[in-house]
Amino acid sequence: MSAEMSTERIVVGMDHRSESRVALGWAAAEANRRGADLVVVHASDTPSPAPYAPVFRRAEAERRRLSERAALDRAISVVEEEYPDLAVRRYTSLESPVKDLLRHTEAADLLVLGSSAPGAEAHLGPLLLACLRHARCPVVVVNGGAGVPPRRTLSAARG
Repeated sequence: MSAEMSTERIVVGMDHRSESRVALGWAAAEANRRGADLVVVHASDTPSPAPYAPVFRRAEAERRRLSERAALDRAISVVEEEYPDLAVRRYTSLESPVKDLLRHTEAADLLVLGSSAPGAEAHLGPLLLACLRHARCPVVVVNGGAGVPPRRTLSAARG
């Protein structure tokens, strides 16, 4: 690859669901096959409790955030073990997941998202539909029940 050519970039959206881990596995295998960089985007627009909210609500929100972060770390470490030469970048944000993912598609060659929908558009949810309509790159929707290319399952990354 010449110095002027840039490396392909595959973006994958992650959240706490198993479908996201399947999408991550698919995206990692595809990035490895293409020699592309993998960009893992974890956006959560779950509002933080107000400062005047009861302490237990703030503590529970923080526990949930830390738990999601730990699950994301485990899933990414499985990918890094499986594909040691793969360049993996991580972005976390409290922005709207749709806005964050669409912003990342401006510099992406492919966006990968997970779904448990049986295939009918009516079952795809607002995030998937928005990304399918507005992404600036091709979008792959990986069914959470589909087989994944990696040799090792990402279910081991569950916490």
